[in-house]
Amino acid sequence: MKETPKRSNEPVVWLLFGAGTTVSAIVFPILILIIGLLLPFGLIHNGVENIAIFASSFIGKLILLTILIFPVWGSMHRIHHGTHDFKIHIPAGGIIFYGLSVLYSVLAIFAVFNI
Repeated sequence: MKETPKRSNEPVVWLLFGAGTTVSAIVFPILILIIGLLLPFGLIHNGVENIAIFASSFIGKLILLTILIFPVWGSMHRIHHGTHDFKIHIPAGGIIFYGLSVLYSVLAIFAVFNI
């Protein structure tokens, strides 16, 4: 057995994957209800204005970042491992998929904090 085992990035990636799938499972049905049903039928008074005001607050920006960033990490992790399940081995697949997740995260941070 090696005395210095190889370090892995899997714990960090699994943490982001778990957070992404949890956020998707909990938040997306609520967003579909609000944005897909309640707002179009006018069941929320001043809904769009209230959402814009909330999104411009600091806590709203943090929630937006949570909703935007973590599901992307979860989906990219699923795509990366799904390609392996289908015996499609992409050279440097981890770097490509997780690099795209990092790029998207940085762009989302810039976009949300410029609201």
